[in-house]
Amino acid sequence: MARPKKDGKRAPGIQGKRGYLYIVVSQNIIKDGKKKSEKKWIATKLADTPENVKKASEARERLISRKTTAPVDRNITISDYTDHFLSKKKREVADTTYESYVHRGNRIKSFFGDTKVKDVNEIMVENFLDNMFIAYDVQPRTVKDTKVFLGGVMDQAFKDGIIAYNPVKGVVINKKLASEHIKDKTEDDEFFSYEEAQLFLSGIKEHELYELFYVTLFFGLRREEVLGLRWQAIDFKNKLMKINHTVTKGTTVTRANTTKTESSAREYPLTDEQIDMFLKLKEKENNNRKLCGNSYIESDYIFKHVDGSLFYPDHPTKTFRKLIKKMPELPQNITFHGLRSSCVSILVHQNMDVKSIQKWVGHADYATTLKIYAKVKEKEAKKAISHAMNGLIPLKEYKE
Repeated sequence: MARPKKDGKRAPGIQGKRGYLYIVVSQNIIKDGKKKSEKKWIATKLADTPENVKKASEARERLISRKTTAPVDRNITISDYTDHFLSKKKREVADTTYESYVHRGNRIKSFFGDTKVKDVNEIMVENFLDNMFIAYDVQPRTVKDTKVFLGGVMDQAFKDGIIAYNPVKGVVINKKLASEHIKDKTEDDEFFSYEEAQLFLSGIKEHELYELFYVTLFFGLRREEVLGLRWQAIDFKNKLMKINHTVTKGTTVTRANTTKTESSAREYPLTDEQIDMFLKLKEKENNNRKLCGNSYIESDYIFKHVDGSLFYPDHPTKTFRKLIKKMPELPQNITFHGLRSSCVSILVHQNMDVKSIQKWVGHADYATTLKIYAKVKEKEAKKAISHAMNGLIPLKEYKE
């Protein structure tokens, strides 16, 4: 059995102590009114081996190269540091993305509490990810996204010199718990078939949001796109509709002259029937304006409440859910966003090619359209096989 190494220097700025490696750097401090230099030892949590000495040396080089960065308290808690990380991210990402970061950050803060960043290890990270499955009954994708976010927090902590290695990188999500928490979601639940789409629209003809749902389904719009439709986007003379403005919900509701991606900015031809529909909506708006008088709220948005006040982004989503519950013959797990996929389903049913469908709905990624296309084809193929088998293998007649 090999003897443990004696404590001591392993490389410039690298010390071995009790079987582990430490980075040693000099720092200037003010003590008793005088500027002094003292050595700071940073635990790497790496075993004292020749292979790890090289890793520790590389980590030390990265630490001392960040001379221009304002120092961060090495005893900072993970809760405070997560807030520090979020404050940086708020300047870098869209508001909707930032909202998801805040949600993940809250879970991290709730679990780790006042634990110091430098004390977080792989076992703690494993317990945190397992706890998400057990305490919140979330899907594997949620745990994966939170792990990535926590990894980003700890990467920043490494860059700030608080830790010498990122404890998240070596952690694997518990496969057993992941398999137990995958929620059943069949392909049929994700979008309407051609027949189901017709049935849905037929059942809501008298509903106040009929036109909103129709436009969403016909053009395959995202929620932020249909809510962002303004009268200036409708060219009645040339029979065109432009998608160039969105309404999104993050930490606040944002209304902007931007679309999700460059490919999302698009233009649609309108039929005579659709032009007539928009004219009827315009007439309805004018009647509501007269009815409400001075209390009417003016805006250029097409879809809004009777008094002109704008829909909160969740309004069509919640309304759609209520309508579906009243129509048990339709898939009950479909969401409002499923109308967008339903548009693809209808176009596939009409034998449109994948590239044309991609352009119509504004998918930035060809693979996204192809994935839905494949699901629709598989669904239709199964129906065809079922009909064929029914004729080949008849069922006996049962006496009443």
